[in-house]
Amino acid sequence: MRDDFSLRTKDILAKRVGFLCSNPACNMPTVGPHSDDTKITNIGVAAHITAASIGGPRYDPNCDEQQRSSVDNGLWLCQSCSKLIDSDLPKYSIEVLRDWKKNAEKNAGERLNRQLSVSSGAPLNNQIDWEQIKPNGLYEKEFGGQRIQYYLIGDLLHFEHESSPGVITYGVLDKQGNLKDLKLPYPLSEYSVEIPENLVLSRNLTSLPDGRIREDVSMKWGKSAIVIRDAQNKLTDVHIVGGSSVNHVLKKFIVSPPISHR
Repeated sequence: MRDDFSLRTKDILAKRVGFLCSNPACNMPTVGPHSDDTKITNIGVAAHITAASIGGPRYDPNCDEQQRSSVDNGLWLCQSCSKLIDSDLPKYSIEVLRDWKKNAEKNAGERLNRQLSVSSGAPLNNQIDWEQIKPNGLYEKEFGGQRIQYYLIGDLLHFEHESSPGVITYGVLDKQGNLKDLKLPYPLSEYSVEIPENLVLSRNLTSLPDGRIREDVSMKWGKSAIVIRDAQNKLTDVHIVGGSSVNHVLKKFIVSPPISHR
């Protein structure tokens, strides 16, 4: 007897990777229009990482029925790649397929949140035409199922961004795109800071009297950061000058070089 995925589990697997094949060498879209405008064409498959039944590819006798049919044991692939992984078991091991799944979901999260970047053309960034925003006027936009509101007071732009129902970020930007204040949807301690080494000019660590560690990072292009962590290396404070993005899927502050406008 097979431990098949439910329709809900298949739907979750597909949406968690944006309906793209999870094979990094393929990455093919698996859903699109049908000739009947009331239907879609779906060439995606919810594949089992460990087999759904005894004798199947990569069968794991230590998994129970619930584990075999869970989201954790599923991988969204196009039909060709679903056949491929079962044709060469030594090459497409459980470890390889779990890496595909992890990276496909990570990439989907980055694509989803790329538009939220303060420095990459998001609705709120340092390229805003501030002259077109009237003081004390509340503006609202919706894009890709997300909602953002913004309100100009003096030289500071207050914004509230709802990236998904109930996941709300509130912040304040100055005209240079610097975050003056930020209220996150998750505890700051769950976030990390990602700064490419090719941007870093210097790093200085200082032990604070309360046992926390302060890291001052000087970067190219006028960027800088102050990052303070506790004894468990958890963030307790962060201040980034020069623009950064906040990825709430990966729970990261991401600093990137300036965008080239050619």
